Order: sequence, then C-alpha cells, then structure tokens
Amino acid sequence: MKKSISLSLLLLSSTLTQADIAGAKAGLDYWHTNDHGKGGSAYAQIEHPVPLVPNAALRATTLEGEADGMNNVDAYGYYEILDNDLVSIDLGAGLHHINGSRYYDETLPMAVADAEWFPGSQVSYYSKLNYARNSDATVTDISAGARFQLLPAIYLQAGYRHYEMETDNAGGHSDTIKGFTAGLHIDM
Repeated sequence: MKKSISLSLLLLSSTLTQADIAGAKAGLDYWHTNDHGKGGSAYAQIEHPVPLVPNAALRATTLEGEADGMNNVDAYGYYEILDNDLVSIDLGAGLHHINGSRYYDETLPMAVADAEWFPGSQVSYYSKLNYARNSDATVTDISAGARFQLLPAIYLQAGYRHYEMETDNAGGHSDTIKGFTAGLHIDM
C-alpha cells in the first residue's frame, strides 16, 4: 500500500513538473515606419519538454508601403540555452520568406537569437536578431524593447525594429525599414 501511494505521488509530481515546463508565447505588434507605411506582426511559439526536439516558432509581418507592400514569414526551431529569473536566451535556425517585394520573392535560411532580461517580472526587456542569407540576398531583422505586465501572463510591449534587406538580383537593391513598435505579448 505504501509503495503504491509513493509511486502515485511520484507520477503526479512528474506530471506536474512536465506541465510546468511546457508553454506558449504569442503576440501582436503594430509597426510605425518612417517612410514605408504602417505594418504589423503576429507571432506564436510553442515550448515542450521533449529532449533534443527543438521548440517551434512562427512570425508573420505585413507592411503596406506606398509603392508596394511586403510580407515576410519566419518559421524556425529553437532551443532554450538559458532560462532563469535574470535572463532567458534562445538560439535557433529556420527559414525567412520574403513575398510581395518587386525586387525579391524567395526563401532564405535564417539564424535566430532571442533574449529577455528579467522574464516574468513586472517590467522585462527583450531583444531579437534574425539573420537570413543566401547567394542572392541578405536580411537582418533586429528588434528590442520593454514589456510591462498588465495581468498574469499578459504584457504590453513597446520597442524599435530595424529591418534591412540587400539583394543582388534585378541590378541590386537595398532597403532599410525602421520604426517604433507597440503591441500585446502573452506568455503562458
């Protein structure tokens, strides 16, 4: 009897620990650019306790420019390299797809670095770097800002995003899109 109670408590403890490790993040951002119109992003991340299998993330960005719009989709896997009360660091790799640009419409391999300082506190700070490159183009996407907790797991966020694209096709083209962002972040 004591063995079965001990085993039951051990299994319950193991289940609760695994449930605490799994999680999800999602958000929406409005992006106000200086000379490329308005834009927005939506993103989602799924974290799980399965060893060696990367966590998954997806981010879509739409920009309504005067000359032409641009849509980007980032899909990548990542690993939590560090996760404590002071800093959380994720590193990963995936694909960056540019669509709608009159200069470029293709998918590039991408590396991702994501950091958050004081995660889970009333005020936290974040930064993200996506770097994508192939033989025809290079894309650098950097964002940084602060999050302010409204309710448990719900944050307002504000920051700055700098997106730079250089292409070799069509005689070469480069474009820099930058501006302030504001949105909502959910971390469960």
